[in-house]
Amino acid sequence: MDSHLLRYDNKKTLVFIDCETFNLCLNSCHNLPWQVAMIKVTGDKIIASKDFLIKWDTKLKIGEEAARITRYSEKAMEKKGVPPEEAFPTIQDWLDDADHIVGHNILGFDIYLIKDYYKHMGLDYRHLMHKIIDTNCLARGIKYDLPYKQEQGLLTYQYKVVHQRRRRGVKSNLAYMGKEFDIKHDYSKLHNALVDLELNVKVWDKLKWQVDI
Repeated sequence: MDSHLLRYDNKKTLVFIDCETFNLCLNSCHNLPWQVAMIKVTGDKIIASKDFLIKWDTKLKIGEEAARITRYSEKAMEKKGVPPEEAFPTIQDWLDDADHIVGHNILGFDIYLIKDYYKHMGLDYRHLMHKIIDTNCLARGIKYDLPYKQEQGLLTYQYKVVHQRRRRGVKSNLAYMGKEFDIKHDYSKLHNALVDLELNVKVWDKLKWQVDI
């Protein structure tokens, strides 16, 4: 009866994406993604991953505390960093071809960076929106006792959760969800985009059994 649900579909391709940035601003005038990582999943299998360090032509500098938390390295950027124009074709290909785009707090943060990245390349991002699954929204919806009903539409439901007033004591950040689900992971290395995504995949594998998408 539930065979139509995404958790049973082994043919759909999900692309998990995460950005590490100079700060928490949502506008490219003041913030840019210096790391963009992606993991491609079909069914329950990770089939590919990408991890880009992106070297922008900008005067923006990462703050000392942000650099410490995310382990930003000027040496790594000089050695492995690529111009945004070089990384974008792969990012665009993966996102455009994905059946679903998954991220933890993607609707609250990463989508703004993705939008500006597409704009920088002279392209529109809006065709991506209907594909988005925000695992932070799903987790908060469960904790807020706001069940998803398919007639709502997934994007509408997720934005409803995004704009819900935060409830005292309710936590849904990625590390907290991983530990709540008893997921084994190297939590000391979080805030590296690829490491975060590896945990995000595991969290999704738990959440998908609790929400009928």
